[in-house]
Amino acid sequence: IDVNKGAVPIRALSCQNAHGANEGNGNIGASVLLMFVTCLSHTLIVTDDVELHEMEKPLPKHQVRRCILLLKKLLYRAVCLDDVHNATKNGKDQNSNHLGLALISVSSKVMNDLYSRSSRRLLCVPKLWIEEDLLEQDIRRCKSHLDYTSLLASPVCRICPFLVSFKRRLQLFERIVTTNRVDIQGSNEQRNLKRGIMVKVQRGRVLEDGLIHLNNLGRNMRQRICVNYISDVGTTESGVDVGGLFKEFWTDLSALAFDPNYALFKVTEDSLMYPNPSSKFVHGGDMSMKLFEFLGRILGKALYEGITIQPQFAHLFLSFLRGDHSYLHLLTDLSTIDKQLYNNLMFLKTYEGDAADLCLSFTVANDDFGVTEQNLIPNGADIEVTNGNKRRYIYLVAKHHVSDRIKEQSDAFTRGLWEVIDRSWLRLFNEPELQVLISGASDGKIDVPDMKANSKYTGGYSQLDRNVTRFWSVVSSFTPKQQADLLRFVTSCERPPPLGFSSMNPPFTIQRVGIMRDGDKLPSASTCFNTLKLPTYSSEKVLKERLIYAIESKSGFELT
Repeated sequence: IDVNKGAVPIRALSCQNAHGANEGNGNIGASVLLMFVTCLSHTLIVTDDVELHEMEKPLPKHQVRRCILLLKKLLYRAVCLDDVHNATKNGKDQNSNHLGLALISVSSKVMNDLYSRSSRRLLCVPKLWIEEDLLEQDIRRCKSHLDYTSLLASPVCRICPFLVSFKRRLQLFERIVTTNRVDIQGSNEQRNLKRGIMVKVQRGRVLEDGLIHLNNLGRNMRQRICVNYISDVGTTESGVDVGGLFKEFWTDLSALAFDPNYALFKVTEDSLMYPNPSSKFVHGGDMSMKLFEFLGRILGKALYEGITIQPQFAHLFLSFLRGDHSYLHLLTDLSTIDKQLYNNLMFLKTYEGDAADLCLSFTVANDDFGVTEQNLIPNGADIEVTNGNKRRYIYLVAKHHVSDRIKEQSDAFTRGLWEVIDRSWLRLFNEPELQVLISGASDGKIDVPDMKANSKYTGGYSQLDRNVTRFWSVVSSFTPKQQADLLRFVTSCERPPPLGFSSMNPPFTIQRVGIMRDGDKLPSASTCFNTLKLPTYSSEKVLKERLIYAIESKSGFELT
């Protein structure tokens, strides 16, 4: 594995065959390692997280960490140091041997499984997975959308993206999306902003108007969308949309569409959302699928425009969004949506008596506006659960609740999502990382020092101005809810970008507004340019009172 000691590329490792002849240069160590990693891969299939963490099966956790280090070095050597990309590009892959390729494949499978488990409950410190500076130079060399997307085909992104730091993968995703958006929509900076699709929205009918105007756009959802708000009294609100009105509309639309009271989603005990299995009984089958496709497009457009939105999704649903839902962690996923059923299945799994005494059959009860019984296998009601088949029963019950009952809704959602965001772009991330991409940091708290360090000042303000100093003192004293309201007032988004305020474009800006008396003006905002227009109030107390009044008024662009 050490490139300084072993000159043979990992893909070219070979084994000694049964007749004593070598396939290339025989390597007994590689054969043993392949056997060990293959056995570990198969063992992990039937090992749940409780066994891995609490019972330390199949290996003690310190040995698991040693395996992670070993396999990380192997994969890094195979995909980065052995020049796989150039060998394939030049058509000279003839030096590869079955053992070496199998070792790379099964090592990647084990590492992806362990990385996924570690994302739920840490197996090791995050930096243990990372190879520093990986892809940094490659990203810097890229100039166009095609250049950035070509990196997705690199061996490290296809086989082991976890070797690349999360921040660098976020940067790559952001550059892929931004360059594609500029190609399609134009930009203010290049003075070639395109007209886009005009949409009129009444404030009291955000969801209904959004569904009417936008649900049939399909791939055209990537185009620029310009919003004109109609007030409750029927007048067009002031404000020209160069991005801010759209962000406000999309944030409002997301909040309404993902509201659990709309019966499209259910929430876990931890307030994480997943598709409601009964949604088709509430909205009708065809309408339910149409709504889920629309919600997928809403999320896709938010990711495409760099808008962070509120919904926090359950791990099992995020797996569907990535396009490669894993059936290896069904029990762990079940524990997040139905802890009582999970505990019952775990009791059965570890039950040392005769499972037949529990009088179970291969059926499951669904509570969709009335309890109905469904067979898990053909004639399941006539097949009793025994010690010999209880593992199959446990798997099928978990699969029914975690996958089968929400698969139709999840498929409709991802159809809409993938019309806007290519599936390959999302495979850079595991489930918790994808959630950060959607809604920023999980706690939603605003890093005030980061916000302050990356802010601009115009109109006569500077970082040392006493009014600016008072402003940051007030923001630091705000509750998290007030800080989120302030951010939404200025930017239309109440969560900061996943990469922090340094990636906000345009940057958070404070503009000076001169006044004679404190009652002359309230703070106002230009959300298209992320600009807060802050009057020169006489004291910190007045500034705080007026700022809170402005951000809590929710009066749209008609506030003066």
